[in-house]
Amino acid sequence: MSRSMVADILWQRVIGCSLLALLLTGCGGARTEAVLEVSSVLPPAASITPTATTTSLVAVVVSPTDTSQAADQEGLLRITSPLATTEVSGGDDLRIALYLVDQDDLPVEGAAVQVELWAPGGELLVVLPCADQGHGRYLAEYVSLPLRGAGGAWQVVGRAAWGDGQQTEAERTFQVSTSLSETYQERYGFWIVLPRIYGLGTGFYNLHESGGFHFEDWSNEDGSGYVILDNYRYGAAGITFATLEVYWKLVDFPIDEVAAIVHAQNLAETGLHHQEPNTSVMNPVAKAVTFQDQPAWQVIGWWKEYYTAKAAPERPAEWLIFPCPGSDWLWSLAISTNYVVHMRNLRALQETFECPSALE
Repeated sequence: MSRSMVADILWQRVIGCSLLALLLTGCGGARTEAVLEVSSVLPPAASITPTATTTSLVAVVVSPTDTSQAADQEGLLRITSPLATTEVSGGDDLRIALYLVDQDDLPVEGAAVQVELWAPGGELLVVLPCADQGHGRYLAEYVSLPLRGAGGAWQVVGRAAWGDGQQTEAERTFQVSTSLSETYQERYGFWIVLPRIYGLGTGFYNLHESGGFHFEDWSNEDGSGYVILDNYRYGAAGITFATLEVYWKLVDFPIDEVAAIVHAQNLAETGLHHQEPNTSVMNPVAKAVTFQDQPAWQVIGWWKEYYTAKAAPERPAEWLIFPCPGSDWLWSLAISTNYVVHMRNLRALQETFECPSALE
């Protein structure tokens, strides 16, 4: 046998051994995907957020722990909502959806599926069962993210079990921005709960209806300003809305009922978001009250939308006028709606107001 033939045989054996080693250590694209999905199901304190770079690394370098964990997996669970790109803020409603297939990539029905939602600080917010929607799809109930401290990276951990001990897991990280309540606290010092009115806005109770939440704010050169927080819904009968407005001005606390009414009328000329400026408040009545242990005025009145007919019904509006301890501003909370039934919920939102001094 010639020297060249011997060299060829040796080279073929080297290639054969190398291929065998690759097959034994990293064979099969589908199983690698399952390993990747499972490799990030650790609790938030120890989890790794998958990225394009870490995915390539994990696909090649699998620790013994990951290998044994993958051996227990009997399918692949995917979190279809929220996505890593989902935009959500504190106070928003979140609904988690998953998709489950078996080793043959066939949808699994009738599985026991649940999800865990972990906060940025590593606290477990909630564990939710997921209802079978058919064809491998599973859906959790809505959960409201907290208004305080929600900003940061959140994690969803899904777990599924079915058949004779078959199980699999998945994890997803997504970002949550700070709530609107926190935003206004940072800008102007006060706190008020994001005003979602039952039957209006973007709450889980009416996502099937057309509506939303509108907000705007304005700060004057002297530091005074206002914030308008407006829930609305479009329907066959037109627009339904419920609005909460926050004002702070460098004026004196009203000395009597007349002064309180004048102050409310001045605010109405600027605000009452659905009202044209300079529209008068009809039949106003003022009375002395107490708000959060501070003297206050409550002004109750009626008004009409400028674009409606003269025969259109009058709309309710109320103003709560009060000082805040340690603040030079006179604060006012105005509420208005085109349906009286929503005034009760708007008054409840007024009660969530916290003065800047109370937050220091």
